[in-house]
Amino acid sequence: MKPTSKILVLMLGLMLPYMGFALYRAFAYPQHPFPNWFLYVAPCYFFGSITLLVVLRKKIVGGAPQQDSAAGTEVDRRRLKLLWIGVGTYSLIFLNGLRLGFTYANSMPLPVLVFGELLNGAILATFIFELRKVQKSIRQRETDARPTKVSTPD
Repeated sequence: MKPTSKILVLMLGLMLPYMGFALYRAFAYPQHPFPNWFLYVAPCYFFGSITLLVVLRKKIVGGAPQQDSAAGTEVDRRRLKLLWIGVGTYSLIFLNGLRLGFTYANSMPLPVLVFGELLNGAILATFIFELRKVQKSIRQRETDARPTKVSTPD
């Protein structure tokens, strides 16, 4: 099994039980709102899952063979396109969150709004840092692949 497939299986294995619980709760009791503890458990569960994924990623991908330069550049270009799509989509989500934050500023506690916007900003910053890293990798591979000009003495 490829390392990326292993990571996908791990992510789905961590997310599906919680999503199953949330969907069961939503469909079984549609007239009742979610309990208050649900709002605190959800972020803890997802952050814990992400942390576990980051810790286990090195063990999963650690023995993966390195790609050659041409194939790696093509993979990076594809990844760059997907990251740009992600940045665009998440920017719209971030702006919608800001709009909703200002709309419901009177009915929601200020720390919740600030934490939500900081979290959204951190996710957007992660997208941007990853974009820069992939662009740098592409530039590095392109400069390494260029033939160097050898000067000969007259």
